[in-house]
Amino acid sequence: MTAEELLKQYEPQQTVTLEYERQLWQARFTPCGKFLVGVGYDATIQRWSVNEDSFELLPAFTGHNGWLQCLAFVNDDQRCLTGDSWGRVSCWDYSSQDSAKPLWTVPDALAGWVRAMAVSSDGKLLAIGGNDSTVHILSTGDGRVVRQTTELPHEIFSLAFHPNGESFAAGDFHGTIREFETETGKQIREFTAEGFYQLNHIQDCGGVRHLAFNQDGSQLIAGGMKEPSGGFAKGSPIVKLFDWKTGQQIHELIPGDSQDGFIYDAWFHPDGFVVGTASAFPGKGKLFFWKPGDEKPFYVGDKLTNGHSIAMHPGGQRLAFTMADSRNANGRPLKDGEYAGGTAKIYILKFPEAVAPTSA
Repeated sequence: MTAEELLKQYEPQQTVTLEYERQLWQARFTPCGKFLVGVGYDATIQRWSVNEDSFELLPAFTGHNGWLQCLAFVNDDQRCLTGDSWGRVSCWDYSSQDSAKPLWTVPDALAGWVRAMAVSSDGKLLAIGGNDSTVHILSTGDGRVVRQTTELPHEIFSLAFHPNGESFAAGDFHGTIREFETETGKQIREFTAEGFYQLNHIQDCGGVRHLAFNQDGSQLIAGGMKEPSGGFAKGSPIVKLFDWKTGQQIHELIPGDSQDGFIYDAWFHPDGFVVGTASAFPGKGKLFFWKPGDEKPFYVGDKLTNGHSIAMHPGGQRLAFTMADSRNANGRPLKDGEYAGGTAKIYILKFPEAVAPTSA
């Protein structure tokens, strides 16, 4: 389809807005489609029951210590996995109607911040990575360590299993993407997302912030920031598309200006275009839809700013766009004698009903 045809079919309309009193890092629909799960900065797991036109907030799950940046699901068996900035990883039954205890938890799964996790296509393995510069492979059944890589040069910021399950990709702080064999944890190869890292004076900044394969595993998305500078992490969001077989870059998109920040989420829609979002300074970063090979996105949600995640309902018609709603730290107004903290909004978007996705 042309960009014009894609826009006609997929230009989203806003329906419901969900609000939460603290910032959420991401929110995703469960594989069954009956729940929306969010994780964020207050160490809780927030859940909503999803109905046709309404969302009911359920009791939160607690038990983590720090920021929650990682959320993943184990196929269709109603389990979700979470990882926090203290190194704890837990598994939950997300369908529980009450505030439940985890099915299992590993308090020190990593020696430091868990920044990335991914579940294998068969649902048996969980890869986690973060500030201790290793990748651990855990059993999703009980959290047992199956294997781990040797220490790598830099922190791990992103992970993705190849659809065939035989290998996985890890993106690090300095912009290197490595492929590892799932069975042994042995590194197979590495290549670089050029421009994803920069040492600016005495500060370094960057990282491959997101990785995602297309459905057949022939292409890999890498998301980050182009030539990021230190301090306030100023730079333009960038998506690079690699041919997985060769490791060669085949397309690139810069969907914003020098204050739009990092790409924090991006994935292939079943109809072949890329859905992504970026965030940085308040009011910056955008939701975008891009047909690889085109110079510009065919859709940009200018009012959908500061996006931390964008997730599609398994039914194919709805999206959950999670954004941070916060002010700059300096000059914040007082509210009842206190500084107002950051909050979150989840915008539920809907594709035009006249035409359904062809591969949903």
